[in-house]
Amino acid sequence: MTIAKDVSIIGAGHMGYAIATGLIQSSPNISIAAIDLNHVHDKEMEDMGIHVINSLPEHSASKVMILAIPPQAFIKFAEINSQIKHHAEITVSVMAGINLSDLVGHLKTSQVCRAIPNLSCAVNDGMSVLMYAPRTTQKNRRVVNELFSKLGSFLIVEEENLIDDATALVGGGPAYVSYFAQALIEYALMAGFDKPDAYSMVAQTLRGSSALLESYKESPAKMCENVMTPNGTTEKAISFFKEKKVQAIIMDGLKYACARSRELGRRP
Repeated sequence: MTIAKDVSIIGAGHMGYAIATGLIQSSPNISIAAIDLNHVHDKEMEDMGIHVINSLPEHSASKVMILAIPPQAFIKFAEINSQIKHHAEITVSVMAGINLSDLVGHLKTSQVCRAIPNLSCAVNDGMSVLMYAPRTTQKNRRVVNELFSKLGSFLIVEEENLIDDATALVGGGPAYVSYFAQALIEYALMAGFDKPDAYSMVAQTLRGSSALLESYKESPAKMCENVMTPNGTTEKAISFFKEKKVQAIIMDGLKYACARSRELGRRP
């Protein structure tokens, strides 16, 4: 079976919209229905051929249902929409914090996957981390694996605590890179480059660095060393970053993000 069948996306915010966009680009014949609770992306999705609806139909079925609503809204949504348990062969939650046992309990199904994708799925170059409920069938696992392979790369984990770490690392990853990119762009603008050139230089530098990192056989630290020359310009900047403990600050930020993911999963 292929994913060129029904996919329902419940909640079409930034992540739901990114998944829909990536699936349409990789599988033009796929049939997708989306419930855009805040009506942010209605027009864009309709223009892509996605069927946008206002609520979960009483009688409908999908191969895969993707839950992309805010985690704080999940329990109430599941209570109001009791038909959700009959809606799909497998449900994939991309909500931060909501653990598998709560998903299985509220959805009344054993066919559940937790997934942490990122916004790069919109350009079919995303990274996703998956974990399945123990009783999920091999057939449904293959369907979901194929779906996420269309959106980029994916990794399957067996320990649920790693999903919270993946939320911090993978889910938030594009934001951290963008935060750093913004600093590079601001410097370029300050130096006198015009805005298009600043964006182009930074985007290509990050793109090339990512490709080099992926093909590199040694650690990122070693690649960093190879860029630097003794007492050179790059070494001066890296020495300053080390003095300010930038790496430790980044890791502390990830710890805060992970803690927030676990906090979101706690029942009120």
